[in-house]
Amino acid sequence: MIGLGKWTGDIDTSFAKGTAIVDVTESGGKYAFKVSVPGAANLPDFSVFDIKESGNNLSGKARVEIMGGITVDVAVTFHGDTFDGSLKVPFLGSIPIKNGRRIG
Repeated sequence: MIGLGKWTGDIDTSFAKGTAIVDVTESGGKYAFKVSVPGAANLPDFSVFDIKESGNNLSGKARVEIMGGITVDVAVTFHGDTFDGSLKVPFLGSIPIKNGRRIG
């Protein structure tokens, strides 16, 4: 499994700005994600599912319940202790995750 550990990355859009912290773990041979955004008052509930691994890439989907259950495509490519990533959000397009790096 790739990408296990604690990671952080920056998102800067007109509707959301902040630094997310993602703890990527393994449970029963499947990926598990715990996401927090320090300083965010009301992080909406969401679930991450359909995670696929291919080489140094992880891709999957996240469902955001507060937004009518929309599904967001997530893609991440790991480069040692850094990563490039993006979120593809319906009606908004692709949102880059910048400054992706391992923090633990």
